[in-house]
Amino acid sequence: MWVACMVFTISISAVPAKPGMWRTLQLKHGKEVRAQLVGDEWFHFYADSLGNAYVEKKNNIYKKVSKRKLEKMRKKSQERRMRRQR
Repeated sequence: MWVACMVFTISISAVPAKPGMWRTLQLKHGKEVRAQLVGDEWFHFYADSLGNAYVEKKNNIYKKVSKRKLEKMRKKSQERRMRRQR
């Protein structure tokens, strides 16, 4: 019984990304940028020191995204989270 409670508790909480973990990201045209992981397992992206956001497109190639696009992505992830918790 306690195992079921533990699994349920873990499944409804989100684990935040560890701060200060910087990584070099490869962008589409060969440019590289240093950024750190931000968010949790439901919604995450990389952010550079200037506040620019990057998301992985495919095969470890990242793309810079606007604040507006990032907000849309965050809202979609919240909707998915709410559906899973029901």
